[in-house]
Amino acid sequence: MLTYYITEEVTREGMMTVDEAPERAKGVVAFAQSMGVTVEEFFFCTSQFDFIMKVTAESEEAVAALCMAVRRSGNVTAKMTRAYTPEEWGGIVGRLS
Repeated sequence: MLTYYITEEVTREGMMTVDEAPERAKGVVAFAQSMGVTVEEFFFCTSQFDFIMKVTAESEEAVAALCMAVRRSGNVTAKMTRAYTPEEWGGIVGRLS
């Protein structure tokens, strides 16, 4: 299973209905599941990002499609970052020698 962090920032359009964000978040979790992506953790933030999700999926394509769908809503921008376990990272670094 691959792990990613999806960071989101609210757009001007999303800010107009920010009070609906908690309910929309529930919908995103269910929608992600239907796309083969499991939301492991979902956080509301007060810093550089407005939302951060830790997700797992069998493929990068599933996570990329989820990000595109979330962005298409117009309420947020979304970026995905692949996260590695220490063991996975060790295997990557091990290729350098």
